[in-house]
Amino acid sequence: MKFKHLALALAFATGSFSMLNNAAYAEEAAAVSTSAEDGEDLKMFRFALRMDRLEFIKSAMQLDEAQEQKFLEQYDRFDIELKALHDERLAIIEEYAANFDKITDKEADVLVKRSFDFRKKRTALLEKYYQLVAKATSKVIAARFLQVESVLQGTADVTIGSSIPLMAK
Repeated sequence: MKFKHLALALAFATGSFSMLNNAAYAEEAAAVSTSAEDGEDLKMFRFALRMDRLEFIKSAMQLDEAQEQKFLEQYDRFDIELKALHDERLAIIEEYAANFDKITDKEADVLVKRSFDFRKKRTALLEKYYQLVAKATSKVIAARFLQVESVLQGTADVTIGSSIPLMAK
């Protein structure tokens, strides 16, 4: 199939981008695996990208040691929930790739609705963690977290979106 490994291509394409792009793709990068070895490589790749993402966030947040500790307690929980959302996004991309050549109006509608649901859940997650980070640290730090996270997510959205072929006419 022409786009069978679309998600894999997205994952490995990010390896050559700057740290910002790597951080943005930490959880977006994954793929349809054809072997256990591919699956293990992808797990290692995703882990490395998550570590890059964490380092980028810590650097961008510019917190003192006490603030960073409180922030990271919340961020670790956020990251776990965000990974689950990114797995949902991956499933949407994989389904699109699997049906790219033969997608119907009904299937397109389902994929679009799933994409809207993903975005709603991601926004709700950001709202939730804005409150939690603000409570643990301050509203200024929580707002900075949203700014940094918005840059990462926006970068990932644009790069992934521009890498996925448009639906056929």
